[in-house]
Amino acid sequence: MVEQAVVDGLYRVLLITGMGIILILLFNNFVFYKRKIKDSISLMLICAFLMCAFEVFWEYVEGHPNLIGVTYFAAISYNTFFLLFASIFNYFFLQLLNVAPKKKWALILLYGVPNLLYFILDITTPLTGLVFSADAQTGFLTEEILYTTIFYILIFGYFLSALFISIYHAVRHRAERDQFAKKLTFMLIGFSIIAPAFWLVQIVILGAASDYVGISLAIALALVFLISNLNTLLLVNSEAKMRSVEADLRIASKIQMDALPSSNPDFNDKYTLTLRAIMDTAKEVGGDFYDYFEINEQKVCFLMADVSGKGTPAALFMMNAKTVIKDHASIYDDTGKIFTFSNNRLNEGNKATMFATAWIAILNKEDMTIQYTNAGHTYPILYKKGKGAEYMKKVDGLMLGVMAGINYQSNIIKVEQGDRLFLYTDGITEAHNIKDELYGEARLLKLFNENIDKSDDEIIDIILKDVKAFTGEAPQFDDITMMIVTIK
Repeated sequence: MVEQAVVDGLYRVLLITGMGIILILLFNNFVFYKRKIKDSISLMLICAFLMCAFEVFWEYVEGHPNLIGVTYFAAISYNTFFLLFASIFNYFFLQLLNVAPKKKWALILLYGVPNLLYFILDITTPLTGLVFSADAQTGFLTEEILYTTIFYILIFGYFLSALFISIYHAVRHRAERDQFAKKLTFMLIGFSIIAPAFWLVQIVILGAASDYVGISLAIALALVFLISNLNTLLLVNSEAKMRSVEADLRIASKIQMDALPSSNPDFNDKYTLTLRAIMDTAKEVGGDFYDYFEINEQKVCFLMADVSGKGTPAALFMMNAKTVIKDHASIYDDTGKIFTFSNNRLNEGNKATMFATAWIAILNKEDMTIQYTNAGHTYPILYKKGKGAEYMKKVDGLMLGVMAGINYQSNIIKVEQGDRLFLYTDGITEAHNIKDELYGEARLLKLFNENIDKSDDEIIDIILKDVKAFTGEAPQFDDITMMIVTIK
């Protein structure tokens, strides 16, 4: 009896130690890896912990005739969480290998039906005795044939199928050098070796005749090995993907910047004007864009636009919009028509419902007029020599891409030597600081007027620095794009 009590105590200590290690992994999972409770790794660890916890509880209450009902509860709970753990284990690794069933009916057939049927057998076993039978005199449960067959077939079926499929996947795709799949396979092989090895050690230490020859302790300890290495593998793989994405974004950013026109266009002297522009993106790639180009010997077009959203989707729509508008500008010499037909084209197949605010103008050097159209864009600032700067508060239609069939109108203004036109996107006026205060139109107009005697480059630099100083520690909310056209 004394020797058996020592064996009992040793097994419980080992099982509780395993639970403690799983709790540490679970803590790391939530705190360091920022995983949610519904994440598969979190669910596996929770099920493994509860599996061990209910086995400890089972061992404490078994052998007391007056606690047979509690013993049944502990045994049923142990079985339930063990089977759930195996099911989640299987589905998780099949997902990583991209072979998990995606159809709802297949998921129900593979995981739902077996778990539900066995759970029904489990909870009815106090009445049927099909899984366990209780000895009323001693208070011990006896494992019946359904437990030693169906339960273990399901458990090992889930464990081994994930292992065999991963081996098959690694062998079949070995030429592709899928390092992630290969490492995953080695981890599952390690799990399948460590679990029985721990179990054999457990038998050697506790004795083959001991009641404590269950596999949950061995599974739990093997799981510690598996999850520790898996977290490392997922982290390394995630970092590799991030580096790849960052490299792609750097290339995309360079392509986007290269697509912008020269900061000092060749036609400046020809059209007796100076034209400067910059774009400071909030992310690697942005949704703002500007352009300027010759239409013919007498006319030059300049354009500024701001696509909804940020990042890659906005950049893709931006490149498309830029091309469409420039194509139509080569056909029509009326800014209203350019936007009318460009808007119709951008609405075609626009399932992502992207749109862009835009402002376009055509400078005619013969009569020194600027024809322009505003499609929901921020108001440009026009400086008339000797009269100061004011906002051109005119909107000629909705943003491009919102709705087809809009007829945009054009407007004409006369310009002369010394006049300046300042175009920008709302990344300036809607920039906010840590107090959530907006930079605003009034501040921009005041700053522009105060520095009107400076060069184009100096004004752009002053405004950009002032916006940065205003926002301070607040992250850049949106792309910042500016253009100054000065009539010489």
